Amino acid sequence: MTHSIEEIFIDYIGSSLPLFSQQQSAYRFQCPYCQISGKNSKGKSYAPSDAKGYLYPYGNAWNYKCHKCGIHQSFEKFLEEQSPILHFEYVRLRDQLGTTGFQTNCPSLETLLKKRGLLSVQPPEFRPEKFYQSLKRPAASPAPCSAVAAPTAPKVTKLPPMRSPQQQAGQQSRLNHLVKQREQKRLHRSGELW
Repeated sequence: MTHSIEEIFIDYIGSSLPLFSQQQSAYRFQCPYCQISGKNSKGKSYAPSDAKGYLYPYGNAWNYKCHKCGIHQSFEKFLEEQSPILHFEYVRLRDQLGTTGFQTNCPSLETLLKKRGLLSVQPPEFRPEKFYQSLKRPAASPAPCSAVAAPTAPKVTKLPPMRSPQQQAGQQSRLNHLVKQREQKRLHRSGELW
């Protein structure tokens, strides 16, 4: 039986999770967020049946869920918070397989390195005033300082989101009225409205 990468890493962290046990298709253990003290409200140690943290498969991914405090997150986020060193190795292996990046449940290795500050590749910063100062100007009579102004970028105004062309034209109330009339006619024909 082949194990997924997630199951291999669950086996690694299983020894550090209190009351860790394998269920039918999930793993159960004491929640590291709300059951961290190891004692319930009465001061007694948790029994294995009181463990409320679960790692379970969901489609092609694994998720974490606590049935006591309600925390729900992907396995990648859970591993990042519980074991950052193993998280780095997990992302590295997924990156080698090509299952990281955009529209996956795992960041790429480059993104992780940038996030942790280990890779400092920053895009060049464009400043219009420095760009225009670097241009060679023809030798002419010097202009007074007050007459020369650095060009500025145009101001961008953002419009509120519009849902339809009718709303943009201000005709939404007429459409709402027509939809309401159509619905009333349909209910009247079916006999639900007298």
